[in-house]
Amino acid sequence: MLGVFLTVLPVFLLLAGGYGAVRAGYLPAGIADALNAYAVKLAVPALLFKAIAGLDFGEAFHPGMLAAFYAGALASFAAGLFGAHRLFGRRPGEAVAVGFSAMFSNTVLLGLPILERAFGHDALPPGYAIVALHAPLLYIVGIVAMEAMRRDGSTPGDAARAAAKAILGNALMFGILAGAAVNLSGMPLPEPVAAAVSMLAASAIPAALVGIGASLTRYRISDELPETLMVSALTLLLHPAIAFALAYWVFALPPAYVRAAVVIAAMPPGMNIYVFALMYDRAVSLSASAILVATALSVITVTAWLALLNAVLG
Repeated sequence: MLGVFLTVLPVFLLLAGGYGAVRAGYLPAGIADALNAYAVKLAVPALLFKAIAGLDFGEAFHPGMLAAFYAGALASFAAGLFGAHRLFGRRPGEAVAVGFSAMFSNTVLLGLPILERAFGHDALPPGYAIVALHAPLLYIVGIVAMEAMRRDGSTPGDAARAAAKAILGNALMFGILAGAAVNLSGMPLPEPVAAAVSMLAASAIPAALVGIGASLTRYRISDELPETLMVSALTLLLHPAIAFALAYWVFALPPAYVRAAVVIAAMPPGMNIYVFALMYDRAVSLSASAILVATALSVITVTAWLALLNAVLG
């Protein structure tokens, strides 16, 4: 267990470094916006573009792995929605935002670097396949559910437009789609362009992790701690448990696909849940609390999931 923890510790040290530098006043609080804008709008799209452009689609996009991961995500969404509504008395629209918080893992900025640290660069292609579908599929689920649940005169057309805007306006999707276009065309990039993309991609994860850490200084544990712990349990425990059960026992997938499904499912929620909550002004403080608490708890839970994978898969 200690060896596994030390393997992923550098990822959490970068988070802690960003958090501590801002909290201590060594870096200005505004650095979070700058780093996150650079990472999300430029460096991470370059990383995804490079990865998808060179991806073997037939090998990476395994139906069983995708089914295992997204079944866990949807189950967590349903459980979060039900728990928020029935146990904590949330209105339907608020309950959807809580469910979205339990469903939307931080696949890119935490999932990919932890997958690589734990199992090497060759473990990444199945992870990229999950990431490629993550935002489009789960934003559609969240937006359609929200538009159906809330009562403010929205129409199906409104839901479709909101979903399209959220998905197509995401810079990460631009990187994925551009990479897919290059991949399918079979045309290599000119060497200077490829080199520039590689340089941007190399900076993506460190910048993103420090930026996330700096952003965590803005969030506070609200009075909704029991509900926050429910969301944390769903995203850190239920989602990866379902992914593992389906990938390992039901579909009997090769180890690379089991690792990708479980590791990425085990990630805490990312800032997209806060963006979603703000977009609808539903459960905003809960989403902020969930990011902070689940990220802190993930140091323990991610280590445990990696130890389990090593024990079972070798």
